[in-house]
Amino acid sequence: MGFIHNVGDMLVLLILFGVTIFVHELCHFLVALRLGLVVDTFSLGFGPALWKTRRNGIVYKLGWIPFGGYVALPQLDPAGMDKLQGGEDGDAPAERRLPPVSPWKKIAVAGAGVMGNLALGVVLAWVVYWSPAPIPSEREAIVGHVDMNAPAYAAGLRAGDQILSVNGEQIGSWHDFMIACVLSGNAERGLDLKLRRGSAEESLRVPTVRGEMDEWQVEGLSPFSTSVVNGLQPGGVAEKAGVKEGDVIQSLDGIRVAGIEHFIDLVAQRDGRPSVLQVVRQGQEVELTVTPALNEGLGRAVIGVELSPAELGVLPWMRHRNPWAQIKGDAGEILRILRALVTPKESRQAAGALGGPVMILTWLWVSIKISIFNAIGFLRFLNINLAILNLLPIPVLDGGHIVFCLWEGITGRRAHPRLVNALVNLFAVLLIGAFVLLTFRDVRRAPRMFRGLRVLFSARESAESQGVAPALWPTNAPPAESPTPEPANPQAP
Repeated sequence: MGFIHNVGDMLVLLILFGVTIFVHELCHFLVALRLGLVVDTFSLGFGPALWKTRRNGIVYKLGWIPFGGYVALPQLDPAGMDKLQGGEDGDAPAERRLPPVSPWKKIAVAGAGVMGNLALGVVLAWVVYWSPAPIPSEREAIVGHVDMNAPAYAAGLRAGDQILSVNGEQIGSWHDFMIACVLSGNAERGLDLKLRRGSAEESLRVPTVRGEMDEWQVEGLSPFSTSVVNGLQPGGVAEKAGVKEGDVIQSLDGIRVAGIEHFIDLVAQRDGRPSVLQVVRQGQEVELTVTPALNEGLGRAVIGVELSPAELGVLPWMRHRNPWAQIKGDAGEILRILRALVTPKESRQAAGALGGPVMILTWLWVSIKISIFNAIGFLRFLNINLAILNLLPIPVLDGGHIVFCLWEGITGRRAHPRLVNALVNLFAVLLIGAFVLLTFRDVRRAPRMFRGLRVLFSARESAESQGVAPALWPTNAPPAESPTPEPANPQAP
């Protein structure tokens, strides 16, 4: 299954990605004009111009590298970053005397792009809030299944365990657990988990391994998922007990069912023993008595139902409906990564988890394929992340310009233009180098990523074909961790 089928698909991608860049640069541009600053160039994209025109002394252009943009402001950037960012000779006039500008005006201009991205992020959060699409609330980090052959099973981890902390860091959701695995994974030490099992708390250490994308993970785990009855074996135990299609499995003998595999195990342990099955039917709790019977072909006790997951998980940018929870979640994601980058024990893993423009465009395209509201959620996520990144006190970013202006406003002395020039150019080269490195790494691991995405798309299509309403996207375990049974051989619970 392909992802980008034609030129039109690519144009849709670039337009949606360009909205974020356009809003950022447009806010710089409008505030600069309003406050009387000189503007040389307004550019979407870097590099030589695909198209440009000059109006009222300002060059408007489209660069052939679409991953960014800039507004050339000589009073804010005395070194003329126009050339380094892709400007061409003739874009800016020859040397001229420019009127001085208050540092507070320059701070307003530098911060305008960030405020634009934040404002757009808030608007998009409200669009997601008002969308008709179901957005499930984020669940606690409850284990739905542990492969019996996985090292984690040997270490003592079991279905139904709730993960409370990883290496001492509190965990609130399965997504938090996945992030902790990526940032804290270690081949020698593994992860120290604190669990809640029933009413007791336990501690154990589980090994970690490298996954398909070189990320650290605990092998053989899948998260809690609600199981729905998708079919019944005619004359089987479940049908005779009164189980109906559409019933949502809640518990067996008072044990909360954490997933399909968990239910299979619970049923297999009750061969010939009457057991209380609790389901939810049309919003009402119903208790039924089932007596699992041995299926010789499968070699275990079953009750004769087909089960499917009621949802397939949620992408990081679609974990909340409340707009402010969305914004808080987006900010928390990038702040967690930034903290990891400056934490010695996590910096290497955090750097390895970073993605470049190829990764961004890939996930934007995935979100488009899922639904328009997923795409809107991803754009919100991208805007909040870019706003925070641009506030970092790095000379080539808006935060760096704000630092220079604060120095001028507090001391009454401008930072020397040559110093600003040297710092901006140095960090611009470093930023471009990081950009190239991330792009190269994205391209290198793209085949594995696309293989994984094809599997996930297939799982989603399979669920939809059976009438199961998946949430928005699986993010945890591959579909093999929560198999959908063959219609001719009802799932063995």
